[in-house]
Amino acid sequence: MHIKIKNKRILNLLFICCAGVSQVNAQQSEADSLKQVFTPWAMVRKSLVRVNTSDGISSPIEKGLFKDFLSGIQTGGYYRGFFYNRDMNQTYGDGAKRSMNVGDGYYDPTMFLYVGGQPSPTMSFGTEIMIGNPFLVYKGPGIGGAPTVSPFFSAVLRGNISTPIGNFFLIAGGIEWTKLTPFTFGANVGLNRFSIFERRPWDPAGNVKTRYASYYYSGSIAQDNRFGTQAFKGFMLTGLITKINTNVDVFYGKTGANGGISRENEVKPSQNLGVRLKKNFKDNMYVSLNTFNNFNRSDSLKSTNDVQWNIFTSEFSFKIKDISLKGEIGGGRYMSPTYKEDWSEGIILDLSIPKKYTLIPLDFRYYTIGKSFTSNVANFNNTTIKEVYTGYQGNTGTSSLQPFGPSLDNVGDLANNRMGGAVNTNFKVGKLMVSTGTQISAEKELMANSTVLNYSHRVNSLLWSRLPGYFPIPAMFGPNNRVGTYYRGAYEQVHVNDTTNKGKAQFKRFYNAFDFQLKYKMSVLNRDLYVNYLGTFSSVQKQFSAFTKFDNSAYIRAQYHEMDVYYQIHKNFILTLYGGIELIKGNNETDLGTNLLPRDQIGKAIGVGFDFSLSNSTTLYLRQRWFSFEDKNFATEKFSGNEGTLELKVMF
Repeated sequence: MHIKIKNKRILNLLFICCAGVSQVNAQQSEADSLKQVFTPWAMVRKSLVRVNTSDGISSPIEKGLFKDFLSGIQTGGYYRGFFYNRDMNQTYGDGAKRSMNVGDGYYDPTMFLYVGGQPSPTMSFGTEIMIGNPFLVYKGPGIGGAPTVSPFFSAVLRGNISTPIGNFFLIAGGIEWTKLTPFTFGANVGLNRFSIFERRPWDPAGNVKTRYASYYYSGSIAQDNRFGTQAFKGFMLTGLITKINTNVDVFYGKTGANGGISRENEVKPSQNLGVRLKKNFKDNMYVSLNTFNNFNRSDSLKSTNDVQWNIFTSEFSFKIKDISLKGEIGGGRYMSPTYKEDWSEGIILDLSIPKKYTLIPLDFRYYTIGKSFTSNVANFNNTTIKEVYTGYQGNTGTSSLQPFGPSLDNVGDLANNRMGGAVNTNFKVGKLMVSTGTQISAEKELMANSTVLNYSHRVNSLLWSRLPGYFPIPAMFGPNNRVGTYYRGAYEQVHVNDTTNKGKAQFKRFYNAFDFQLKYKMSVLNRDLYVNYLGTFSSVQKQFSAFTKFDNSAYIRAQYHEMDVYYQIHKNFILTLYGGIELIKGNNETDLGTNLLPRDQIGKAIGVGFDFSLSNSTTLYLRQRWFSFEDKNFATEKFSGNEGTLELKVMF
């Protein structure tokens, strides 16, 4: 099918239109000149909106181009207006005393608009327009703060075809948010134990009550497709081979973390290849073969990919009566000019037993991930090879967007060079919802970076991440340059001094984490009141422990206590309250202050706000937070102040 201009005179007159009226006969009147120029242009325009569908035998049939090609138009998206104002009574280092900003400081779009159509039953197209913060827009993670233009456009073409073999779906271009398996491609969603006082960019607007009721009853809230997925740009083929009931997924292109969109290291070619074959059985049981690979080059002049990581796994899900076993088993490698090719194992097994066998439901997990089994787009943290985050050693254009090295992880988190196990449960006692779990893990090998530990500042984490004024930052910040930021969070680095004479770690590290969450619903004056408490207790030490340590045998021990209260004053108005406190302590084998004492930190927060539904698709959110932080043994490690945020979310 093609556009055809049938009249040569029209082409000549079109040229006249483009060139101007200077070639028109000077002896003609002004009216005649305009008639010769603009009347033929109307004919051209009429021809351009026609398409010739002649089959060469029958008479030509003309159809309206716009009517055919723009049928079935679909539009949608959202607008997220966000503003914050922060006043510091005590600044953190040389940070600003007052900050005001339109946009939340990240690369989340202010507005997202999708326009698409379906020219045929088997093909569709779409154009995505993402408009960022008009004051400062980032190209993406790792760009080091360099601004780019706004808005950002992308287009996607989707097509499906039915064959005797099966049904297949092709996606080309655009940005797709998707996932494969935990070890190949995806994002860790954890166990949904978190405070929901602060909204996330992917939280939708709408009925204000639904968000809190959903979190109470199901432990999760409705979020858009970015949650738990990764961004992918390129070609994707998905399908189902019907005769053998097998899904097929093929990915070729780029991820956001591997040379995705306008990154500084784009001059070094980088690409990803992923494949999954998933054989389905009855009762949602399946077995799959999976691979995901990243290929890079250490130099833009090289003709071959000499930097790469490769992961090959098999994922499965089986059920015997009500007992289910899920897992993924495989191997992975990393290689570069400075890292000798090496393979390591990756195993994760999840066993779920319903309460009819054990009084309360129990979920058991075992996992082991070797040091060379690595990725930056999977459900586990890479703690062993920093090149995986930077693109290649020596490339300063990309900074790590999460703590690199051994970290105090939450229950449900995974990391390489680690093996461990976890037990989790959820049950109800009257109106009280209880969710609790514990996780124990240990390092598999001593690494060069085992003299450094990391832990997160969870209370006031969003505030911490915005203290530098922009995201991401390429280095540590603060009075002692030991705090780093990642997306919507901050972490602190600890140096361990029980090392050998050569400065190497002497002991493998053992990690413990324990969660305890309570959710309660009651009625006050015939209005719903929700109360959520979450306590997390973590420690890391040089010896195995069945329980989290609370004494000086732990290098670092951390406690986080958070409570949310939500009261429905009106069907369209929710009052929100928040209180949080974190306690972090170190022992004498970690950094010491001027008084020769280790960390002794306390962070506090009190928050109040409201959610107001202006309509079924438009909601206004206000939050006000008063905060403080202090390390009793490091005099300069302190700050305090207040921050207010205002968000208007419109879905359309």
